Amino acid sequence: MHVKQVAAVAVLALSATVISACSGADDGVAALNREATPEDQLPDFVSDSSLDIDSVRKVAEQNQISYFIGEMKDDKGFCAYSTTNDDFIGGCGEGNGQLVTVSPGAGSGLPQFTLVTDSYSSEDLRGDGWTEVHDNILIR
Repeated sequence: MHVKQVAAVAVLALSATVISACSGADDGVAALNREATPEDQLPDFVSDSSLDIDSVRKVAEQNQISYFIGEMKDDKGFCAYSTTNDDFIGGCGEGNGQLVTVSPGAGSGLPQFTLVTDSYSSEDLRGDGWTEVHDNILIR
């Protein structure tokens, strides 16, 4: 009977490890796992004190607008930015799912965008007029 209890505990522990490893990866942004390149550098005029600047990766470019994602300094969330040659908008959020939606000010040529984690199903967003420019960035 002792062997059965040890086996049951081992199976439960292994299951918990596998489940937590899978859910942790899904809550993140896989695009941040690759090595940085010179193209990943945010323009000098973009400033955000909550951003870990070394974590930033350029994930898309469309209509002369670049989209960047990075991690927050406290490792609790993610930040996203859209930039042109002289303008940017951005924001940070934490948790799982749709993290932050950023709207440009009047007169900006930048679209509204939203940042989602890898595990988020963006079907509802697409139904509301959002267009995917990257797995983690949708615009409208």
